[in-house]
Amino acid sequence: MQSRAGFDWAVMALLVAIWGSGFAFLKVATEHIDPLWTSAIRTGVATLTLAVALVVKGDRLPPLRHPAWRAYLFLGAVGMAIPLGFFAYASQRTPSAVVAICNGASPIFTGVLAHIFLAGDRLTPSKTLGIAIGFAGLVALVAPRLAAGASVEALALSAALFGSLLYAIANVATRTAPHVSASVGALMMVGWAFVVAIGLAAAFEAPPAWPIPTPSLAAVLVLGAVSTGLSNIGYVFLVQRRGPLFMSMSIYLAPCIATALGMAMLGERPGWPAFVALGLILLGVALATMTPRWPARS
Repeated sequence: MQSRAGFDWAVMALLVAIWGSGFAFLKVATEHIDPLWTSAIRTGVATLTLAVALVVKGDRLPPLRHPAWRAYLFLGAVGMAIPLGFFAYASQRTPSAVVAICNGASPIFTGVLAHIFLAGDRLTPSKTLGIAIGFAGLVALVAPRLAAGASVEALALSAALFGSLLYAIANVATRTAPHVSASVGALMMVGWAFVVAIGLAAAFEAPPAWPIPTPSLAAVLVLGAVSTGLSNIGYVFLVQRRGPLFMSMSIYLAPCIATALGMAMLGERPGWPAFVALGLILLGVALATMTPRWPARS
């Protein structure tokens, strides 16, 4: 049991590293690619990447009449295509570290939704306190910007927070979706996300000018293959084994890496509210994870 729990935490650590670095890549990608097209390209690349992974593993997609297709259509649209567009929009208008910290709202929403809809993931006193402290961190980050009356940045923060709410809905819905293997579930989710994302991009934005500058093109390809593609195998795997609240804790930790990379690679200086928020979020993680785990599936 201990070795299985250790493996789960190793997968979590890898996802934290991948998703934390993804915000810096997103900032670079959206310099020359509009938000909806960024979402469309990365989900398209992710679909190809996961299709190759599925062939290598020898897995097969279920027949089209399988109920998992409908469930993962919802997950792909609400949990990926639409929030990715919101986060890309926010990344054009505010530092990548700030966007990542806004993404830390997802565990707050997830904890509340899981408590309401999932009998096996009720809020305990320690979870509740951890979520409350994490929320205080978000307030410390967002409140100074709203008080300053920066309307453009306030809109960007609102977009990022709404994307976090959609992620939380998907976290809970993934737990109730018909069970398929992690690689199959990931491919179905990103495949549907690509269908939705390309439709939204074609309807509301002009295609990106060609040739796309190399830094932005490379960034969106990395986002697609790694952050949106391969990482979603780990995402589906952990939600199935440990539940949505455990999975959402990775989003609390990813801002630490996002902040460090934003400062080192992009020259960002988030300011003291961001560091206060990070401290509160990390404390919230410690409290919220000192709880009984989901039983592993056999």
